[in-house]
Formats: sequence, C-alpha cells, structure tokens
Amino acid sequence: MVFESFSRPEEWDLVNFRLKNELGIQNQIRSYINPFLATHDLLISLAQLYAHKRSIAWVSGVSPLLENSQPYFVRESYQIQNIKMSDLQKATDGGQSIIDGLNKDTLFLVYFKNHALTGEAYPHEQIEAWASTKKIFFILISHEYTANLKPLPSSYSIQVPSTDLSVTFLPERAKLYSAVGAYQNIRWKDNWSTLLKRTSPQFENEIRTWENSLSQTKWAYSGQRVWDRSLLIFDMLHGDLVAEKLKEKGFEKVKSYSDCVSNSPKSIRSWIQPEVSDDLLRGLISLSFNDPKDIPSKATIDEIVSGIEAESEWIF
Repeated sequence: MVFESFSRPEEWDLVNFRLKNELGIQNQIRSYINPFLATHDLLISLAQLYAHKRSIAWVSGVSPLLENSQPYFVRESYQIQNIKMSDLQKATDGGQSIIDGLNKDTLFLVYFKNHALTGEAYPHEQIEAWASTKKIFFILISHEYTANLKPLPSSYSIQVPSTDLSVTFLPERAKLYSAVGAYQNIRWKDNWSTLLKRTSPQFENEIRTWENSLSQTKWAYSGQRVWDRSLLIFDMLHGDLVAEKLKEKGFEKVKSYSDCVSNSPKSIRSWIQPEVSDDLLRGLISLSFNDPKDIPSKATIDEIVSGIEAESEWIF
C-alpha cells in the first residue's frame, strides 16, 4: 500500500512523449514540476557524463535558478566562473573577450533569455555561437515559454510554460541520464496543450502609456523588456498594503516583495544584482498582465494610495 503512493516511472516517459508530439520537434524533451528541478537535473547530469571537465560558467544576478546547484559544484571542487550580466552588456565587443577568456576545460555556460523578476530580455545568439566555437555546451534558460526556439546542435534549453510545468530541450543525440526525472509525481494535464501553443501576451503600447501616466516610481530597466508585467515602487507605502488593496479590486496577478527585506537566504537579495535596497523592496510590487483589462487605471492606483495615506494619518 505504501508503494502505491509513489508515481510510476513510466508516467514521466509518457508525458515527455506527449510533449514531443504536441510540439512536433526532433529535440529530446524532459518535463519537470518546477524550473529548479529541471535546472539542477540538467547541470548535474552533464557534470557526471563529462566528469573530466572541471570548470563551469554561468551568468549571475538575473535568476535564482542556480542557487540549488551551486553547492554541488563547490563541494566537488569545480572551478566556477561567475559572469555578471552587466559586464556582458558593457563589453565593447559584445562579450566575446569574456567568452574567449573562459577556461579551456569549461563544460557549460548557463545563460538567461530574460530576467526572472523584471522580464528584461537579453540577446543570446552571438554568445551561443561563441560558446559553440569553444566547444562549450550552451544552456539557455527562459523564465517564460517561447515557441519555435532554435538552439544550436550543442545547446540545451529550459523553458517554463506554467507554474506546474518546466521543459528541458536536449539535442537530438544527447545521451544524458536523469537521476530524478522519472521519480517526480508528474502526469499529463490537458491545459498544457493550450499553454504550449499560446503566444506570450505583449501589451507594449497599453503598458507604456499607463506607466507614463503614473506618478509612482517605475523600475529602472537597463534594456529591452518583456511587455507582460510592470514593476512599481511606492516610495512611502508598504507594498503589502498596495497589493492587498489591488486584490480586493479584482487584480489578482499582483505580488509584493516587501518580505524580501529580511536576510533570508531565499530572498531576492541572495541572487539579484545589483543589490536592491530595503527601502525599495518595502514598496516594490509587480503586476502581471494576460489581458489589457488586467491593467488597473491611474484613478484606481491614486484611489488606493490616497486611501492608505488617509488610514495612516494620526490626529491629535
């Protein structure tokens, strides 16, 4: 009876087979219940197969997905080469000198298609080509799902179509063993078909016009961004209060980051670069949009702000 509580290993194969058919691609596909597990399983599998290569490289400061894997490589005495995304962006040669400067025995380079929090997009094609020239496996991680992504034959990709599904794309001839994939409690869900065929919503004109109308501080984006979210900073208010009031008005896709003010190792401050101040985190909220109706009007924001300020006044 106890054994029945475990998932059957063949369920994983069935889900992977269904995904491959739905997408109609030649790449191998592996499914996971979350992106942390997908990332960890891929990196460890590569390290075990190519154990003679003792150096790895990854871009830091834009995602928390490497936190769980780093202790393994530290314990196994790998040479970890941390590359800051800001250094790649500032490089006059587009970052070629940084990639060329990686150790000769570098196994893989982990790069990110977009920022986990802000949605800022980073071009990857040239970095991928340079890594391929140096015989370095290129691993592109996207916190969103992008259809028709075409990696090079030596590249791997991880994408996140939904909160309960992350997908790893492997080269057609890759021979990687998965230590955990078949032992997840994962089964096919019919809504995944729709998610895999859905294009990412983009409301640039609507969001840009709306943000320009607001008096609140906006996140200082350093480059191109995905137009499906907005980060607002309420300088004199607690983010939890603003998020709560927005949810009361029906805007469910809102999140406050005020709890990251603590020094918890799992908070934003453990991975994001440059480091975010406590004052900014207390008033930071994110709004996600699947439809223009998800964008609260300026009048709604102003009403919430004035209401919180009125409730906070002290009369002596």
